Amino acid sequence: MEKFDLLVKGLCRYLNWVGCILLVGMMLLTVTDVILRWMRMGITGTFELMSFGGALVAGFAIAKTSMDDGHVGVDVVTQLLGKKTKRIIYVITRLMAIVFFVLLAWGLFLKGNELFSSGEVSLTLHVPFYPVAYGLALCGIIESLFLLVSMIKIATGRVEL
Repeated sequence: MEKFDLLVKGLCRYLNWVGCILLVGMMLLTVTDVILRWMRMGITGTFELMSFGGALVAGFAIAKTSMDDGHVGVDVVTQLLGKKTKRIIYVITRLMAIVFFVLLAWGLFLKGNELFSSGEVSLTLHVPFYPVAYGLALCGIIESLFLLVSMIKIATGRVEL
């Protein structure tokens, strides 16, 4: 279980680094486009690339944010509960999140297949849409794996609540 945990955490970190690199690229592209527009020579397709990049940056950050416990949580009620009840609630919510992210990943994978077979591309640069859908599906799977590891740790009492 420890090796699997390390593997999943490594994947979370890797996706986060890819998202960071994309974010830096988006910032550089935006600054360059603004400067060039000031000189009447904007970069064609910047809006499309920002749309693709924004989706991927958000998706690639989800698993690492979960790993860092960075998502907003409201635990006013659970603070009043006993450890056993709290553990049960945490396991149930993790299970529901796993189901959600698996279904999301599956839907994105099917959408990627649909976009691939139709050959749909962006309007200006003609960049295909399917890699974004597949990338976000991968993010959903990695998040599901992290939540699974987290749920097992909570259920077995390896994590203090």
